[in-house]
Formats: sequence, C-alpha cells, structure tokens
Amino acid sequence: MKIAFVIYNWAESKGGVERYAYNLANYLSEEGDEIHVFCHRVFEQPKSERVIVHIVPTFPFYAPLKYLFFARNVVRMLNDQEFDVVQHFGRTYYHSPRLTKPISQVYRIGYGCHWEYLKYKHPSMNNIFGRIIQYLNPRTQIVMYLEKKSLSESVLSAVSQEDQSASIVNRKSTHKKFICNSMRGKEEIQRYYHIADENIRVIYNAVNLERFNTGNREKYYSKTRNDLGLKESDIVLLFVGNNFELKGLRRSIESFALVSADKRFNIKLLVVGSGNAAKYRTIARKYNIENNILFVGLQSQIEHYYAASDIFLFLPLYEPSSNVCLEAMASGLPVITTRINGASEIMSDSIDSFVIPRPSDTGLIAEKIAFLLDPVWRKNMSRAAVLTASKYSFENNFRPVKEIYKEMAQR
Repeated sequence: MKIAFVIYNWAESKGGVERYAYNLANYLSEEGDEIHVFCHRVFEQPKSERVIVHIVPTFPFYAPLKYLFFARNVVRMLNDQEFDVVQHFGRTYYHSPRLTKPISQVYRIGYGCHWEYLKYKHPSMNNIFGRIIQYLNPRTQIVMYLEKKSLSESVLSAVSQEDQSASIVNRKSTHKKFICNSMRGKEEIQRYYHIADENIRVIYNAVNLERFNTGNREKYYSKTRNDLGLKESDIVLLFVGNNFELKGLRRSIESFALVSADKRFNIKLLVVGSGNAAKYRTIARKYNIENNILFVGLQSQIEHYYAASDIFLFLPLYEPSSNVCLEAMASGLPVITTRINGASEIMSDSIDSFVIPRPSDTGLIAEKIAFLLDPVWRKNMSRAAVLTASKYSFENNFRPVKEIYKEMAQR
C-alpha cells in the first residue's frame, strides 16, 4: 500500500503523538508498505528507505497560523500524487477535486477537542463572559476551524468529468475513519461532532516493549542515579511532560508537599521535560521542598530515567490518553494518575496503579505516594503494571490500524 502520513513534526524523541507516528511508519515499512511523510520539521531521519519525507512549508510566525498554512499546503502537495490511504495525526484535512476516486482518510484523534481542553485549562470558561473571550480569541478560531475540517464526518468525494452530473447525494460519501486512543476521547468527539459509531475505533496507545522494560533497571539504574547525585536510599517520583502546567506539575508538587516531613525526607521528584523550571522552583520553595526536586530538561533517552525511578506521578489538567503512563508501566513503575487521563481506562486501580477521581484531591494523592513508600507494595504493583503494559505492544496496536487501512483502500 502507498500511505501518506500528515504530521507537523517528524520525530521519535518528541511527544507521544510523534513517537507513535514514527514507530507506526517503521512497522508498516517492514510490512512492505510505502510511507510518504508530509511534515514541516524533521528531528530524526526515517529508519527505512520505504519511509519518504516531504517538507511542507508554512507561515514562519504565530503558532496558529503555522498550523493553518501547514494544513492548506499539505492539500496542495497531496494533490500531486495518489495514495491508498491518507493518515492524519493532527488537525489537518484533505479534499481534492483532481482525484478520480474517493479519498480514504484515517484520523487518529490523540489531542481531544479544543473547546473541551479550554474548559479545563481556563477556569474563566465556567462563566459566559470567559467563554465569549475564549471564543473570540484568534487562536481559538483557527484551531476550531481546523478541527471542524478534520472531524467533519462527510467528505465530498472527487468525481471525474463524466460524473459531473451525479447527484449531490451520490457524491456525498463518508470516506473517513477515526481512531481514538480512549473511550473518553471517543465520547468527547461524538459529543461535539456527532460522528457515527461505525466510523470510530478505539485503539489504545502502544508502547515499545523493546525500549521500555524492566531490564533497563539493571542497565541504567546505577549510572543514571549517580549522574543525578541520587542516593541508593532515595525514592524517586518521576514526572514526564513538555507542558508543565497542562500535565499537572503544580499539582504534583502540591501533593508531594502534603506527604508528612518524616516520610518525604528521602523522596526526590524528578522532572523530565521542557518548561519554565524557575516558576515551579518558586512553588517548591513556598512549600520548603525545593531541594527535593530535580529538573533535568528534555531527554532523548527517557528510558534511562524510568529505569532510575520508583513511582510515576502524572496528574494532568486534561489528557485524552497519556502515552508516558504506558512507558512507565512497561518500565515497572506503579502509576499515580487521575480519572481525567484516558490512559486510566486500561489501569486497574490499587492493583497496577492508583487512579484518583479528582485531580484537585492533593490530599488523597499524597496518601497514595506515602503508601507506595512501602517496598513490598511497590514491588507487587510494579509486577502488575508490567503485565498490563505487555498487552499494548506495537504488534497488538498496529495490526488493527493496518486492518483499517486495508478496509479503506478496498472501498
């Protein structure tokens, strides 16, 4: 099959969506498929000659316009050749009047609906004036426009000159399938865009079990800890995220601060990712725990930090489904997260993880941190976490995606 991938950044080392797309392309290329990647920035080169990268120009300033111009330029570039399937990994769209056959498109919705995201990010959305302000924001207008183009269920199929007389009813056809990475994500896009059940599949995130596994602990534990200046007796809480506020670092610090002083003296909160570290150091200083927090920035070898940690703490404000939770579980870390995280759907509360009903319940989160200081319980939950993660291998995830492609290509 000849498949087009549309994604803004092509990278294995960036966020979960980028890593997922990169690994899916490798899998498909090994299956004999030809993948054409349409992206704006390349961080790592493809591993296979069957993966061909096309650079899409876009607007150089102001992020929302960058994505708008990217989406529009992709349409023009896709028009130059035909594909069996076009796979989208962001708010992009494709409709071409040039093609003589219907367009088969698959959208992986890993980012949720923007209006829902705004409700969680901005408390002002609780009143009508706040909603009006957000709605009138140019950024909101652009993102919502792209989202509507992406998630509109019907596509006007391309027709040849001979078929120009065809009725609009016959020309109007659904050639889109949507993949959500959680039931939460599915419910959300159906609520906003009324997509039919038969056009949505829930396929949970996949994890690279060769890269993320408990064997890494033996390989990387001691060196990574030594490099970080950690003691053997230290218990390491790990936070991973590139948007500190959205991914819940403030709540992580506040929850950590509520653990009693006699228990937290040897606990370290290890923060991996890009963000304004100074802001959160100030918050930590307010609770007198600044010396218990280590900021190490963005790390390409993230598996080393999972291997050197003991507990994974992830308390997002909004998260359709977090891939880092699966990576942590595969690495043998019990996870503390919240129900708002769609990844919690695959977890078993109090067995392989702790799923907190409300992310604002920092007192309960602190209790779970204190509970996992017990090495016996931590070891038991670690084993259960590894077992859960083992069900979400690349093979188990990518195979049903390929089946959707085959189904679409045969239309």
